[in-house]
Amino acid sequence: MPLYDFKCPECGRAFEALLKLADPDPQCPDCGARTQKQISAPAISIASDKATSRIEKRVKNYLKDGKFGEATRFADKAASMIKSDRVKRIADKLHQKTGL
Repeated sequence: MPLYDFKCPECGRAFEALLKLADPDPQCPDCGARTQKQISAPAISIASDKATSRIEKRVKNYLKDGKFGEATRFADKAASMIKSDRVKRIADKLHQKTGL
């Protein structure tokens, strides 16, 4: 799913949202008004061993600090952005171990 930038013309809040291509633009989380899609820089995903190693290191740091929820959310987001079997296995293993 692509990540889009939105801005509310009423209250000025800017935020990001993961949406399917067919999904309508979301309402503002603050005031509920219609939002406008913003032009943003394209995301380039490069599944490399170096990127995967950095993801593993960050997940391990979260776990070392006892932040199991943050580790799981980060691994899930990384798996959705980097199409790598190794990253997917990290996320799946975290779900099995933490039950989140």
